[in-house]
Amino acid sequence: MHDRFGWSRDNWLGHCRQDNTWDTDGHTFFARSRLLRWLPEPRVRAALNERDRQALERLCERLPELLPSRPACLTHGDLWVHNILATRDGQPALIDPAVSYMWPEVDLAHLWSSPHPPEAKRFFARYAELTGLDDDWPARMPIIQLRQHLAVIAQYEHDWGAADQVRATLKPFRS
Repeated sequence: MHDRFGWSRDNWLGHCRQDNTWDTDGHTFFARSRLLRWLPEPRVRAALNERDRQALERLCERLPELLPSRPACLTHGDLWVHNILATRDGQPALIDPAVSYMWPEVDLAHLWSSPHPPEAKRFFARYAELTGLDDDWPARMPIIQLRQHLAVIAQYEHDWGAADQVRATLKPFRS
């Protein structure tokens, strides 16, 4: 556990700089450094209209109501199936970290969005138990996954449905 959110220096998520400026408030850090930071990116500006951007800003204002306050812990930051490899002797190895102190749900959200076999239920249940997540954590995943969807939109010409996912998550915040 850590008393602040962020990291001692900026790093990279894909080919985009990841702002890790320290903050004592996880909601503020997540809004500023993980969600709103993508709005100026050219592909995100092209993919999301003004109503979408305003909805994201409203969602960010309401983060303290939507996500529980939790302490920061060290996260990989880009933990999905293609960043988990095996060494020559079959041991798991993680690559391409975008480390920071953040909520444990950040790593869980990345893995949750990747296709996973039925046996993974055991992993997700154990992860939730070890990190103290409540039973509602799966319902919060779309909000936390906004960061990775926005990053995909920003970095790739084909967004694999990420813009549609963002718009679906933002729908309740359009009023």
